Amino acid sequence: MMYQNKENFALIGYNELDFYFSSTRFLEEGDVPNDSKVIDKTWKKVNKNGTPDKRFKGNYQIPIVRYGTINLRTNTGLNEEYSFSNYELAEAFGSAFLDYKSFIKNA
Repeated sequence: MMYQNKENFALIGYNELDFYFSSTRFLEEGDVPNDSKVIDKTWKKVNKNGTPDKRFKGNYQIPIVRYGTINLRTNTGLNEEYSFSNYELAEAFGSAFLDYKSFIKNA
């Protein structure tokens, strides 16, 4: 169920819902969530070859974390995207959701 207010809501069947899961590399300039994994680092000001740009004083490294992204879409206009700081749990949810959707379809 997608709810906007008392008069505007929609019931969406699992058969109408397209579900996509993907990995996202995110430059986390704030605090890295405790459940995220740092997979790489870059510089605030970086040269094309990946080295720090020495023209900038106080140039610092920025962690790159791996987030899980879930997209929900329908032909009738739903287009939602959610990012999750814990990639592994988001991936497990995505797998379980697709298994459940397949089970319902075959039941």
